Amino acid sequence: MAERDVRERDILIAPNEYTYVQDLTKGDIVLYVGPTKISLSNTERIVEFRDGRFVPVRAEDGAWGVHANVMATSSQYILLSNPPKDGAARPVKGNNSAIELLIGRRVVIPGPASFPLWPGQQAEVIDAHKLREDQYLLVRVYDKVEGDPRPIGTETIAKGSEVSFYIPRTGEEVVPGKDGYVRTAVTLLDGQYCILLKPDGRRKYARGPAIVFPEPTEEFVEREGNDVFQAYPLRPNTGLHVRVVRDFAADEGDQIPPGAYQAGQELFIRGREGFFFPSEHLEVIGAVEAIPISDKEGIYVRDIASGKIGTEVGPQNYLADPTRVEIVARALDPELAKLYGVAPGVQPRALSIYIPPSYAVLVTAKDRREVVRGPQTRILSFDEELEVLTLSTGKPKNDEVLLRTCFLQTDGNKVSDIIRVRTRDHVELDLLLSYRVSFQVRKEHGAERWFNVKNYVALMCDHLGSIVRGAARGVSIEDFQSNSAEVVRNAILGEKPGDGKRQGRFFEENGMWVYDVEILDVKILDAEVKGLLDEAQRAAIVADLHARQEGFRLSAEQLKERVNQDISLARTTTLVKERDRESAASALAEAKARAAVELERIERVGKGQAEAEALEVLTEARVAAARRHNEVEQAAQAARVEAFAREMASIQPELLAVLKTLSARQFTAEVSRNLSPLAILGGESVSEVLERLLKSLPIGFGPTPLPAPHGASASPKK
Repeated sequence: MAERDVRERDILIAPNEYTYVQDLTKGDIVLYVGPTKISLSNTERIVEFRDGRFVPVRAEDGAWGVHANVMATSSQYILLSNPPKDGAARPVKGNNSAIELLIGRRVVIPGPASFPLWPGQQAEVIDAHKLREDQYLLVRVYDKVEGDPRPIGTETIAKGSEVSFYIPRTGEEVVPGKDGYVRTAVTLLDGQYCILLKPDGRRKYARGPAIVFPEPTEEFVEREGNDVFQAYPLRPNTGLHVRVVRDFAADEGDQIPPGAYQAGQELFIRGREGFFFPSEHLEVIGAVEAIPISDKEGIYVRDIASGKIGTEVGPQNYLADPTRVEIVARALDPELAKLYGVAPGVQPRALSIYIPPSYAVLVTAKDRREVVRGPQTRILSFDEELEVLTLSTGKPKNDEVLLRTCFLQTDGNKVSDIIRVRTRDHVELDLLLSYRVSFQVRKEHGAERWFNVKNYVALMCDHLGSIVRGAARGVSIEDFQSNSAEVVRNAILGEKPGDGKRQGRFFEENGMWVYDVEILDVKILDAEVKGLLDEAQRAAIVADLHARQEGFRLSAEQLKERVNQDISLARTTTLVKERDRESAASALAEAKARAAVELERIERVGKGQAEAEALEVLTEARVAAARRHNEVEQAAQAARVEAFAREMASIQPELLAVLKTLSARQFTAEVSRNLSPLAILGGESVSEVLERLLKSLPIGFGPTPLPAPHGASASPKK
C-alpha cells in the first residue's frame, strides 16, 4: 500500500491502546490514548520510539504503530525509564501533548498497574522475584532511595531465607545474573566445601552442611564448572600434600599438628582418618595415593634434600612424602630396552629384569659389579646397568654382524663354526663343528670373570680353530677322513683317559670351558681329490658289501646246517624220551603188579598170622583150662583112687589091673581129643605132643602102653 494511502486511512485505537502521531510541520509528537479514532492528515505520520529516537512506521510493519498499554499484575512490577517530571501527570482519552520527562531516571511501579507511555518513555514488565530458601537476589542502589541512606552503587543481597517475594523499591534494581535475576546459593552437604573470592584476592572457605550466600562483592570459585567441592578424605593408605598460604599458629585439635607455620611451608598429612577442609591458611596441593608395589617390582625415589635416588621394592603400599621425596622415572632408549627385555621409553617403575635358567647377567654401577644367575628376577637400582656382550655371528664366525646381548648362557651353550684346515698331504677341508660350552668358577676366579671378554665366541672360535688346523696338518687326508672325530676331539678336549672322560678345554681369560665338540660335516674343497676319495671309498664300500654278502651267505648256510642238526637232535631226543617213557610205563606196570602181589601176600600172611595167633591164644587158653581141669580131675581122681585103693585093698590084683587099663584108655581118649588141634598147629604128631605133655606130668609111663588115639599110630614107644 502506498504511503499516501496509509496516511489518509483512519486509525482506530481500542481501549488500553495508544499510539504516537508526529506533526511533520512542527515535529511535535502527540500521544493518542484509546478508545479513539485518528484521521491522519498529509502533515502527520505515526511514529515509534526505538533505541532512544522516534522512527516512522512503515506499511509492511503491519501493526500501524498501535501499542497496548503497559500492564503489570499484582505479581509483577514495571521498571519505567524517563518518568514524568510532574508525578501527577496522567494521560487522558484522546490526544495528549508531550510533557517534560526526567530523562535518564527510572522508577519502579509495582503491579497491578496499566498505563500508556508518554513519548520518550520505556517500560519493562518484570515478574516479581519468588525466592526459595536457597536462592537470593543481588540488589543494587542506582538512585537515592526514599528513607534509605545508602549511597548510590551500594549492592546488597536479598536472601530467600529472609524474604520469599521481592519487588525492589524505586532507586533499586535487581542485577541479572547468567541465568536470570534469581541466583542460587550453594548448598553444602557433610564433607563438602565452597570457596568465596573477594575483590581483594582473599578467599573465604565455607564448610557443609550449610547454605552459603555470597556477599555482593564475592563470587563463588568454580573449577571445571563446579563450585561445590568434596573435602579430601584421609585414610591410612593416603596422604595429603598441603601448603601454608598465610602465617598462622595451629592450636590443639586443628587439622594439622599444633605449632607456628609460615607462608610457603609445605606439609604432608598422613596416618589420619576423616575429612580435610582447605582454609584461608592452608591449601591442598594434591592428594597422594599409596603406590601398590607387587612382588618383584619397585620404584625409584629421589630424596629432595640429598638428591640421592633409592629403590623401594615390593611387596608393599608405598606412600611417598612429597615434601621429602619424589618419584622419578628412568628413560631407556629402544635399543637398550630391547636388550633388557622391557618396554622402551620412560619406565614408571624400576627396571625389573628376569634372568632365565642357565643364564647370567652382569649388573654394573660406578663402584660395583655383580653377577646374577637365573632363574630369578633382579630389580636394577637407578644407577645400575647390564653389561652388554657383542658376539660374532655367521659361519665361519666373523665381526661383520655382531649380536648384542646382556644375557650370557652359562650352561648348555652351543656354538657352531666352520674351520678351513689343510692335511699333511695338502688337501684343504672345511669342517663344520659344534662346540658345547659352559662357564665355571674355579679357584680364586669369581663369576665376574665370565664377562671379561666381550666377544667370547670370537675368542673361542679363533683359538680352537688354530688348534684344529695344527692337528690336521699332522695327518693325511685318508687318516683324517676315517678318523676325523678322534683327531679333532683329541686336539680340543685332550686325549681320552681310561675312564673315557676327556678333560675339555678351559679358558683362563673368562672361565669358559669347552667340554664337548661334534663334527657335523667334513667338506673337501678339491673336487679331483674328492672324486678320488669318493671312488676309493666307493670301492671299499663295494668290497665291504661283497664281503658282507659272502658273510651273510656263509651265515645262512651255517644257520641252515645248525637248523638241520637241531632238527635231528630234536628227533633223537624225542625217540629217547619216548623209549624212556615206555620203559617208565613198563616199570610202573611191573611195580604195580609186584605191589599188588606183595599186597595180596602181605594180606594173606597177615591174615594167617592173625588167625594162627588167635588160635594159639585160644589153644593156650584151652590148654591152660584143660590143665587146670586135669589138675583138678587128677586131684579128684587121685583122691578117688586113694579112696578106691583103700576100699579095694582087699580086691585081687587082677581086678586092679583091669581097672588101670580102663582108666588109661579113658585118659588116652580124652587126651587125643584135646591134643589133635595142638598137633595140627605145631606141625607135630599127636604122639609127640602127648609125649612132651606127659613128660611134664608127675606120672610116667607104666608097664602097660596107652592105647593109641583115634586116627593115630598104635606103635608103642620104645
